Amino acid sequence: MKVLLSGAFNPSFEALPEYLAAAMRRQGHKVVLFDHRSFLIPGRLRRRLPILMRLDRARLNAAFLRRVRRTRPEVVVVNQGMTLTAATVRAAREAGARCVNWFSDYPAELHDGMLVAPAYDAFFLGSSYAARLHRDAGHGHASWLPFACDEETHRPIDAAGMRRVVLVGSYYPERHLLLRFLRGLPIDVYGPGWERAQDDPFVSPMLRGGAMRPERWRRLYGAAAAVLNIHYGSGAPRVISGDLENTRVFEILGCGALQIVDRQGDVMRLFREGVHLLAFTSGEELRARVEQALADPVAARAIARAGRQAVLAGHTYADRARVLIGDARSEFAVPESTPQAAYLRTAGGRS
Repeated sequence: MKVLLSGAFNPSFEALPEYLAAAMRRQGHKVVLFDHRSFLIPGRLRRRLPILMRLDRARLNAAFLRRVRRTRPEVVVVNQGMTLTAATVRAAREAGARCVNWFSDYPAELHDGMLVAPAYDAFFLGSSYAARLHRDAGHGHASWLPFACDEETHRPIDAAGMRRVVLVGSYYPERHLLLRFLRGLPIDVYGPGWERAQDDPFVSPMLRGGAMRPERWRRLYGAAAAVLNIHYGSGAPRVISGDLENTRVFEILGCGALQIVDRQGDVMRLFREGVHLLAFTSGEELRARVEQALADPVAARAIARAGRQAVLAGHTYADRARVLIGDARSEFAVPESTPQAAYLRTAGGRS
């Protein structure tokens, strides 16, 4: 099958679009790529002069349609892609392509996604909560499709074991606050923005460096006693976090590492606490889980093995690719309506 995959591609940092393209190619599909974020005009100018944004966006939409008409794909898969208008998507469908969107982020562009969703044949959301918002808005073609791991990339790597716990991720205030509960423990923190914590006497001894390429953090995961995963909006109401499980949930498990993660709603729907991973809600409980992992490495490795088996059994990009191209259905249940969902419907969404 010929598939046109539209995403935001970064040549120096592989992520969801690259993993999805690789999975589709391994399944025998011919995959054509389109970068819907390949603006010609710098962002600072587009933000300053809206007319430049409109012109550059119109150019991208025209280029996308030319690619569709020239390559004649059977399926168009768009990853978020709010630079593409509803009219452009409808024109691609009129050209004979089945058009689906994997709207993988929350809360980014939620309102814009609500507006463009009806133009697609199918609309998949990375957050079960966001999927419920779409269903409540009358989008019966909306489904929950979580993130995944790439079985070829996210795998155990032979590395010298270390009795340390790792967190790789950008600075968030909630991460900073929770890390303060781990003072005195062997914690290594990597990621952009952590210079904001350099004056904190509890957290600064944990800081090891800034952003890193995936190959390096995969090696860290393979050697760590455990890997911490603290979500954006951890502990916040569902309307803030969207219950969204981040990509690291699946990547950590795929790498065969013991994951210690906050009880984000979708994580708990997908994996079993104490079987596939360890979980926490409070700072005190986070410290207890880290101490548990350090005290019993045999039990930690057993949970890590079970977590890897679980993620490979149904949460790979190959699994997601089959859903997106129409060879399988999304089997992930969308939760019932919530008061927050009713609020957002009344407010007209969140931009």
